Amino acid sequence: MSERARVLIVGGGIIGSAVAWSLAERGVDGVMVVDLDLAGLYASSELNAGGARATWWQPVNIEGCLATLSFFRDHAERFGFRPSGYLWLYGNPELFERALAKRELQNAYGLEVEALAPDEIFERFPLIDRNREEVLGATFSPGDGLLNPNAVRAFFREEAERKGVRFRNRDYVTGVVTARSVGASGSLRGVTAVEVVEVATGPRAERENRLREILTTHRVPGAAVEAETRIECETVVNCLGAWSPIFSAKIGIRDVTEPVRRQISLVDVHDEDAPPGVDLRGLGMLVDTSGLYLHGEGGHVLAGYSTPDEAPGFDFGYDGQSFFESEIWPRLAHRASAFERCGHLRGWAGLYAVTPDRSGIAGRVGGFSNLFEAHSFTGRGVMQSYAVGRAMAELIDTGRFETVDLAPLTRERFDDPERWVMEELHI
Repeated sequence: MSERARVLIVGGGIIGSAVAWSLAERGVDGVMVVDLDLAGLYASSELNAGGARATWWQPVNIEGCLATLSFFRDHAERFGFRPSGYLWLYGNPELFERALAKRELQNAYGLEVEALAPDEIFERFPLIDRNREEVLGATFSPGDGLLNPNAVRAFFREEAERKGVRFRNRDYVTGVVTARSVGASGSLRGVTAVEVVEVATGPRAERENRLREILTTHRVPGAAVEAETRIECETVVNCLGAWSPIFSAKIGIRDVTEPVRRQISLVDVHDEDAPPGVDLRGLGMLVDTSGLYLHGEGGHVLAGYSTPDEAPGFDFGYDGQSFFESEIWPRLAHRASAFERCGHLRGWAGLYAVTPDRSGIAGRVGGFSNLFEAHSFTGRGVMQSYAVGRAMAELIDTGRFETVDLAPLTRERFDDPERWVMEELHI
């Protein structure tokens, strides 16, 4: 069986859906999205902590997040967006000094980032009442906040479908057919085009174990394949996030992305024997000097920590009580007495798509006439989704960026470390 698409987007996560919607908004027809997991059971944006901030250190990331946060504010009720701020505590003097220096750049964009001395921190946020001598200072960015990533992705998809975009679920790319362009004289011009993307369609029933197996081993069991389809396409966009290297390998191009597991715990602080004072309603995201991050979540506390020795890999296993007891609770209790007695409810694990400089990859793929990519934003996909979607649609439709210039995020930058777009403040 064969089909045809004017623009084929591989990956229907929040970035792929945003690109599809933005293309449809521009009147581009024939847009198709293929994905193995449109429900988002293992989508990175569905499994994150729900934070959204523009306080980054690189202009391209600030601009992309700033435009996206403005979009979130315009749809605050639908997305559950609460601009309640990010409080970032510092215990490393060199890192704090660099963060203070970056305020000039951030505030030039109107972010109004505050620098807080220790006394100001403890007065405004009395929850922090332990080991205060470790805290050298903080930054507070009032325009940042929290939201529901699921609602954002659902918006992009629903609006894209309403404008004619086709979404194919349970599709896994098994092959890519490319061809070299030929000049008028018959000589090869040295430019490659993607002509056909081959996909296998798995079972329509929601079988989570089988889905997880494919997403972690990248093999489609023979019994799972219902049909195979060859999709002829004029333009292809790789939006596979952590899985982008799997697609890139089928085309024979280098991909520097690494999938890295991140774990999050949901904490119960409403034990009758616990001391009072765990009230996070006036605070958005709190990032501790230890790297622990937390915010209020439906009457509980969501807390995460990125273990520094986590090996790359497609791992969705949550370590449960042991992770909470070894990584989460000690850091909570170390900073606030209100967390001395708290309990583990549940948790989950998702993937970051990590690049060497911790910034995303976006733009045209060199050496190809019709291949584009937007992926690997290292936990920043939700925060940049609207801006990246619009910018990529502009590039595909007109050949240039118009609203946000994503040129610094080209894959070619990894050939020269001086061009890297290095970001440090990741959680």
